[in-house]
Amino acid sequence: MAVWCAPRILETDIKLSEFIIHEMPAILQEWEDFARTIQPYGEQIDATKLRDHAEEMLRAIAIDIDTPQSATEGADKSQGLIKPETGADTAPQTHASTRLAAGYSITQLLAEYRALRASVLRLWTHNNQAAGPLEFEGMLRFNEAIDQAISESVARYSATVHESQNLFLAIIGHDVRTPIGAINMGAEVLLRDASASIKTLKVASRILNSAKRVGDIVRDLLDFATTTTGGDIPITPTRTDLEATCQNLVDEARTFYPEYAISLSTHGDLEITVDEARICQALSNLIANAVQHGGDNTPISVVVRREEAHIVWSIHNEGPTISNADMEILFDPARRYALATTLSSRALPNRHLGLGLFVSREIIKAHGGSIHAVSSDDDGTTFTVRLPIAA
Repeated sequence: MAVWCAPRILETDIKLSEFIIHEMPAILQEWEDFARTIQPYGEQIDATKLRDHAEEMLRAIAIDIDTPQSATEGADKSQGLIKPETGADTAPQTHASTRLAAGYSITQLLAEYRALRASVLRLWTHNNQAAGPLEFEGMLRFNEAIDQAISESVARYSATVHESQNLFLAIIGHDVRTPIGAINMGAEVLLRDASASIKTLKVASRILNSAKRVGDIVRDLLDFATTTTGGDIPITPTRTDLEATCQNLVDEARTFYPEYAISLSTHGDLEITVDEARICQALSNLIANAVQHGGDNTPISVVVRREEAHIVWSIHNEGPTISNADMEILFDPARRYALATTLSSRALPNRHLGLGLFVSREIIKAHGGSIHAVSSDDDGTTFTVRLPIAA
């Protein structure tokens, strides 16, 4: 950062809002000097871009300081609870977008605001050696305005990053489907070849199963991206025989996991109005979860039954007990990741974030149903889903 030179002492003390406008060149120079020390690409950003939106924000802050407000409004502003008006973006929002485009991290973005706050208050207190009540009120209002600007900038920065990540996932999902389709087709051709050896058929079967699993993962990622941006998983309900659906899924799971004994038991009339493809996705995820977390070669049971206006299915495994703490975040990948990052780096790769469980829950919620889990040392772990029979 460049060496700071104190501004000249004004002959007559003025309000902080007036001081900000009067000393704008000195404040902007300090903003630029600090931004240059943290810019991601050395000396490639010119002064105009380093100062971008700084003057606009400072002028808006000066106006805000002089605008009457209630105590509640001041408290809300300091906590970032004031929502920007709809329409044109505010200067802090646009500043966040341009800094993100320039390669600044959110930490560097916040550092700029901290430096701006410190610069203005240092220059102001240097000019006002004997601050009175009005000066303290001005500083309080200035801090509230800075906090509001930070809130708007962080919200825009985070939202933009989130949207770009989801777009990235969508692109991956689109681009991966074509090669997966080619792999599936090639494996199916090998499986239909009457002259193929037993070894070739086994390899082709594994290729087909693995390709299907990759396709399921891609589908879960796309569904996760959809729901985390505020959307709902789309469903198209039709009349479905859930008994036949479950039988097909369990048969498929037995092919995927031949070392596990997966049983199916059905009871009552299982006709229901659901999106069959989505229900298959949810049930498949739950079976895969039971296999993944069950004990080695221990049985997995799937029970489907009718209970009055609902169809209930339960998936049980004999794996390790799920703790109460883990149970609270079982269906939340973000919270599970946050917990995993508190562990050692060696433990982190072995933590499963439960993306399939999250997607299963969202599919079931979209059908108006519910899902919950219970786990104990004596009885193992059971996931129970309740779906309303009516659409």
